[in-house]
Amino acid sequence: MVRQIEAKEIGTELIKLHGLDKLGWKIEFNKSPKFLAQCWHHSKVIAVSVYVLNTTTESVFRNTMLHEIAHALVGPGNGHNEIWKAKALEIGNDGEICGVFHPHMALQVTPAEQKAKAHVPPLKAKCPYCGKVIDESARLKVGDKTFIKSNNCTHIIAKDNVKEVSYDNWVSATGKVPYPYQVEGFKFIERANGRCLIADEPALGKTVQALSFLNFHTDIACPALWLGKTTLKIQTLKENIDWCGFEKLPTQIVEHSRFFPLPGMKVYISSYDLLKRIKKEKIEAMGIKTVIFDEVQHIKNPDSARTQEVRNVVNSADFFIALSGTPWKNRGSEYFSVLNMLAPEKFPSFKQFINRWVRMDYDNQTGKYKEGGIRDIPAFREYTKDIVLRRLRKDVLPDLPPINRQIRYVELEDIYGENYEKAEVKVAAIIKDLILDGKSTSTQQMQAEIMKLKHITGLAKVDAQVEDAISFLEDSEDWEKLTIFHHHIDVGDDLQFKMDKYLQENGYSKSLRLKGGMNSFDRDDIIQKFKRDCKSRILIASTLASGEGLNIQFCQNASMMERQWNPANEEQAELRFSRPLTWNDYPPYLQEQLFDENHEANKVSIRVPYLICANTVDEMLTHLVERKRVNFRQSMNVGDEELKFSEADMVRELAEAIVRKRYGKAA
Repeated sequence: MVRQIEAKEIGTELIKLHGLDKLGWKIEFNKSPKFLAQCWHHSKVIAVSVYVLNTTTESVFRNTMLHEIAHALVGPGNGHNEIWKAKALEIGNDGEICGVFHPHMALQVTPAEQKAKAHVPPLKAKCPYCGKVIDESARLKVGDKTFIKSNNCTHIIAKDNVKEVSYDNWVSATGKVPYPYQVEGFKFIERANGRCLIADEPALGKTVQALSFLNFHTDIACPALWLGKTTLKIQTLKENIDWCGFEKLPTQIVEHSRFFPLPGMKVYISSYDLLKRIKKEKIEAMGIKTVIFDEVQHIKNPDSARTQEVRNVVNSADFFIALSGTPWKNRGSEYFSVLNMLAPEKFPSFKQFINRWVRMDYDNQTGKYKEGGIRDIPAFREYTKDIVLRRLRKDVLPDLPPINRQIRYVELEDIYGENYEKAEVKVAAIIKDLILDGKSTSTQQMQAEIMKLKHITGLAKVDAQVEDAISFLEDSEDWEKLTIFHHHIDVGDDLQFKMDKYLQENGYSKSLRLKGGMNSFDRDDIIQKFKRDCKSRILIASTLASGEGLNIQFCQNASMMERQWNPANEEQAELRFSRPLTWNDYPPYLQEQLFDENHEANKVSIRVPYLICANTVDEMLTHLVERKRVNFRQSMNVGDEELKFSEADMVRELAEAIVRKRYGKAA
């Protein structure tokens, strides 16, 4: 494959070499489905198809460019006659007439193109010195101690130093442990030899399942390339550090195409759009063994340049782990690209996939058949059971807590980053003086200063929250609703303005808003509209004004956009969702979703992502809260009273953290 950036360099070089640049000739790109290149005499352009570039080699492209340059040199009216052929041979072209491109030949990976599948050994103890799996060949007794010799390395290892490895006892730095269904996901990846799709419903923790492969099979799985959305790169890094540790899996975020791969990195995190702008020499230099693609539905178009870039890097890697809660959204054919990359022997042809697995629905309005979803789903699940793992929240509910609290990191960018940096320097100096002053009023003053920082992070998260909400609307069922909690009034105003623009453009009702100071009648009107109107999908609510007395248990998705000083206020808001449901209270479109055939409420786990601005007061507060939760769990028995937070203590500890960040110590 030749990428557009490389094609432009090669084409421009050849045009200059043959003097056409002095005559005004240039190279341009289009999306012609049939020809790699064409010579347009009237505009002095050699037009190259990016569509066909995805399927050709550099040598073929150079030959084609020389073919078109020969046309330009001999002028119009010669076609492929002897004059043209003589010029083509003179400048190094093969003199052959170009043919028509057949697009379906470019839509898939063939088994011959793909690197031979590697075997993933079962989880075993590893050498503490080199990290290789211990393949015991002999035991030596020296006094009271036993030593083990391994076939896989040259080290002699004391038996006491050999630690058994188990997925079940994996604990993150913040005290999290994987759920049982996630452990099953770890084992599934291992059984699939590191080539599979984890298609669990959104919010079931697919990231940690992919990280397990890198953590427990580092010696064969790294270096790894993690591809995903630009906005989720920091989130992925934080998850990696929490679950695996930076020392074990040193990670580099790829910010732009000019980046330099640092030596010794185990993981590179890049956006899938950036991949096509990175020179292939850099990608080859990384020595990628594993490709992990988060939100893999973004390569649904099998003939796009993005898809071909991913194909190239996947074909040269040993392992490929795809992640997506919605591997296809609108048409069943969108599922083909990832399945073909995972198992070309099972899914060798795009056309064959459509004929065998895609449902065709009759459209009464047009009188034609149009493409639908996957047909014969039981047979499809059976056919893909060794490469696709799909669980729904209701399938794993016993493993999930009633409130599934998650951390979603957001980068502080552009003007907000500059404003925050200046404000934090100023606030840290003021707080340092207040700590030294030691007056009883200092806590309130410190709280007021820190609130300035929290306000900046709140405004900075609006765009990320809108993006998350749009993803929710696109990925969820059409009856599901989302409540977004915020703190500052102007943050809620900005969020509502941007959210309503999208909602109105896409056929939804405008967002609803709950503010402080509303009377009970107005509040109830808002809640009833949110409940009754199936097109009212988004509620924007002030956390403090809505945390108590709010009955929105029919809404099973929430987002905490701005953190509160006292996490108890956040938990109070979360409890608005996890409450008993009564059949008669709901309109028919919600009754059939929230209740079973006996009118018993379906059990659910409420997903609540917390948006956190990385490297800000947001993250400091989050670390403080989670550390207290971990310490509480370690010191208290199940069934004991709930953890209580002191707001004054939280303010004081957060203030000291800000001063430590700027001055190295509290004061």
